[in-house]
Amino acid sequence: QRFWIAAVLVIGLVVVSQGDSFAQQKDTESQAFIIVPQETNPQGVPGLIGEGGTYTLGKGDVVKIIVMNQQEFSGIFNVGPDGNIQYNFAGDIKAEGLTKEELKQALIDTLTSYVKLPQVSVAITEYRSKFVYVLGEVGRPGKYPMMGDTVSLRDALMAANLPTRDAALRRTYIIKPDLTKPVYERVDLVRMLYKGELKDNLTLGPGDIVFVPSTMPAELNRALTTLLSPISRAATVGFLIDRATD
Repeated sequence: QRFWIAAVLVIGLVVVSQGDSFAQQKDTESQAFIIVPQETNPQGVPGLIGEGGTYTLGKGDVVKIIVMNQQEFSGIFNVGPDGNIQYNFAGDIKAEGLTKEELKQALIDTLTSYVKLPQVSVAITEYRSKFVYVLGEVGRPGKYPMMGDTVSLRDALMAANLPTRDAALRRTYIIKPDLTKPVYERVDLVRMLYKGELKDNLTLGPGDIVFVPSTMPAELNRALTTLLSPISRAATVGFLIDRATD
């Protein structure tokens, strides 16, 4: 019985070794371009992505409104489930679907009934209505709030701390969820991230999913590690028992 346990261990180690060798051979091209991710956000809080693009307000976003010399009309307001903000004196004001500049003009139009020549500023303080998801073999997988109505795939991967060494760089998928017909698109990250060819730098919208799978050797290594771990422990215990009874 101990012979067979030892044999299984040897075979497992050989397979793992061959898997590592195959992984190195398979990813030779991509390894030349891989940048080792550095932790840029030790707290693990996802960063905002898409800064600089057009952003339309949505449910859950938070805005800060300042009306010069009119403190009663100033404050921080949430965009509610109905898409409106509950504004002092004036009641509900539609915010969903508006940019901050459009909301500013809507506030000016409303305030002219109360204030002569209102001077208004609007700032978005919390982005809570739009997200993309970066999953799989990246340095920091998670749900990332968007600062624009769209973001690029490259920006999303940079925010997620780049792919790991176990990533199948040529088999990454962009998934656009839909109740009836989800859309899947395969992209080549070696070409995009490490060779500067941007045709795979797709545009992501709210709710899109970026999935970076593992290479097959990496998955095999993990499976064998899980499988062989109890066998290794049993073999070690058996060896120690034999030594104790000699």
